[in-house]
Amino acid sequence: MNKELDDDFINALMISLQDERIIEKIKEIAEAAEADLFSQLREPKDLLKDKEIARLQQEIESKKEEINEYQIKVHNLNQKINSYFNELQKRRADYREAEELYGTVQQLSETTRNSLKRIFKGNTVQEFIVCGVQYENISSLWDFIKNEIMEGREQERGTLLTLFQYFFQEYSKTYDTPLYKPQEVKINEVFREDLHIRTLNSKISGNVTEILLPGYISINGKIIKKSIVRI
Repeated sequence: MNKELDDDFINALMISLQDERIIEKIKEIAEAAEADLFSQLREPKDLLKDKEIARLQQEIESKKEEINEYQIKVHNLNQKINSYFNELQKRRADYREAEELYGTVQQLSETTRNSLKRIFKGNTVQEFIVCGVQYENISSLWDFIKNEIMEGREQERGTLLTLFQYFFQEYSKTYDTPLYKPQEVKINEVFREDLHIRTLNSKISGNVTEILLPGYISINGKIIKKSIVRI
């Protein structure tokens, strides 16, 4: 009896399965089940993918911050390098000028070089610079040039004057406020004994026609060395 019922049910089911509406319904159920299964399989992958993207984005932001910090450090280092380089170039230029001047001094007459040895001791450019920036030596050099002019030996005055002016300027740079400054003398101004010293081949009075050796004064205006002039 039960077997007959089962057979009838199976026969009825087989007939129903041939119905297009039943077939469509079964397809809909199968497709829905497949979609649900695919969604369940995809969700963990998408979740893992999103987490990985978030982790990578966080890592990228961290690297950007590091890069920014290093860029700031590089910028600061470049500024220091440029500052050091400019200072080095400046010192090289100063040293080159002193080196060239030292070479020029070596071209002076033997008599003049021997006289200058009392002021510039040593045989190197470094010793030449060290001696030259000392005030006592600058003052002695001025006196030496004055004596040469007053004795009528003006052939090497140009080189000696350049030598004096260079070290006078370098000495002034060692102070925030220079202790001395050149005396202001103009061509055609009236000769004054309290301001000038005239050469032996000058007129007794008159106007200044040539400034052979500029003098210098202290910061408060006191005359230290009167300018040597020709009238």
